[in-house]
Amino acid sequence: MSNLREQVGHAIRHQRKAKGWSQDELASKASRSVEMINRIERGRVAPGFDTLEALAGAFQVPVRDLFGIGAYAVRSGRDDGLVRLIGRISALDPDDLNWVDELVRVALARKVRGVPSQ
Repeated sequence: MSNLREQVGHAIRHQRKAKGWSQDELASKASRSVEMINRIERGRVAPGFDTLEALAGAFQVPVRDLFGIGAYAVRSGRDDGLVRLIGRISALDPDDLNWVDELVRVALARKVRGVPSQ
């Protein structure tokens, strides 16, 4: 399992690639050096609070998005159902998130009871 520095680096690389940006572009948008971006993405250094805020600002995401998602931390090249689902719901407002949460709860409860899907 990777350490927190590596997980943050993978999450930042994932965000950057999702935007289609090069390291040069991210460095420019976050007012950091390309070398710093490279070292962060490889997990060689841990970004400080100011850098985390600058990166989150460049990506227009909350800082927490740069920490992956727990046991399902973003890994380079990961593209499974969980990553796609999180991408789809990440921009929803709280009411819509509650609706999706309830929908998932009901669907999973039916599956556990063995109710066939239609």
